[in-house]
Amino acid sequence: MNTALGVVGGLVVGAAVGFGAATYYKGGMGGGFGGGSDPVVLELDGQKYKESDLPAETRNTIFEVKEEAANRIDSVLNQFALQFALAKEKNKDAKPEGLPPVDQLIDVPAPTDQEMQALFDANKARLPPDTTFDKIKPEIEKYMRNQKVSEALRAKNEEFKAKNRVKLLTAKPVAPQVDLDVKPYPAKGGASAPTLVMVADYLCPHCQATEPEVEATLKDLGDKIHFVAVPYSLRPETLSGTLARGAFCAHQQGDDAFWKYHVTAFQTGREKGWKQTDPDAKEPVTTVATAAGIDAAKLEACLGTPEAQAFVKNTVDAMQKVGVSGTPTFFLNGRKLPLQPGKSFKDMVTSSMQAASH
Repeated sequence: MNTALGVVGGLVVGAAVGFGAATYYKGGMGGGFGGGSDPVVLELDGQKYKESDLPAETRNTIFEVKEEAANRIDSVLNQFALQFALAKEKNKDAKPEGLPPVDQLIDVPAPTDQEMQALFDANKARLPPDTTFDKIKPEIEKYMRNQKVSEALRAKNEEFKAKNRVKLLTAKPVAPQVDLDVKPYPAKGGASAPTLVMVADYLCPHCQATEPEVEATLKDLGDKIHFVAVPYSLRPETLSGTLARGAFCAHQQGDDAFWKYHVTAFQTGREKGWKQTDPDAKEPVTTVATAAGIDAAKLEACLGTPEAQAFVKNTVDAMQKVGVSGTPTFFLNGRKLPLQPGKSFKDMVTSSMQAASH
């Protein structure tokens, strides 16, 4: 679609299929760029440095780049696997070399005149005035067939995944080990179990959405996990920072008071529609404390203390030093836990625990 249909094409999802990431991994990719678990990666003024010599923030950025590359490789492999499998269904003797284009391996009905006319009519107001249906019908037909192929491939890919036909065995990057001091923060679960750390901002929408799944996972795992909550503020000067100070003050009333505040802060922030850009104010924090059933007056008196202020600053500084750049960020035994779309939080945690034990 070059001119008029270029407008139509921009209104609908393109024909390319977005394949799922790998569901199976074998082996692992170490923290270095290659060769050994901690190779020399840099020489500066004659001094050689291993990746472990680099700052945590730099090591974390390197890991994120490798993780992105690994995901792209998995996508390429998954697309090839689907193309090869479809070719084998049409010809059991098909070979990896010289496979037909994927759109020739899937059968879809041709778009009807009614379907093409409906698409044209729906977008007519956005097309140049002299554009007629007959003039661009061939392009509409080609475009709609691509859409049908795309949907058919998505469905086929989901079918393959459900039947466990495709297993990607590429190596998964291993997050760098960081020195994470969790002593200042509340913890629960088995003291000698693997340590899961959650760094979260109470007003982060993704944190609010993830928190119930985190709580359900902790309930299921019980003493099999040692959980540490780090109240983090992406905007310490705003309500985000006030709620983080509130978490510190709630902890001054005991572990039970903290956990009540912790869960309630996520829930209330979501229900009230509070934003990270909202100004620093005590009222939302006392609202959370009251809803959590803890001493709101005592918590309010603590909010402006130097200790509460220092807690937020020290937390931000400490977490940024270990590579936290957004929330939520999770660490399992000192390694960043990548969040994988389409995979439950519990599965990510348990699979990482299993991998770490081998």
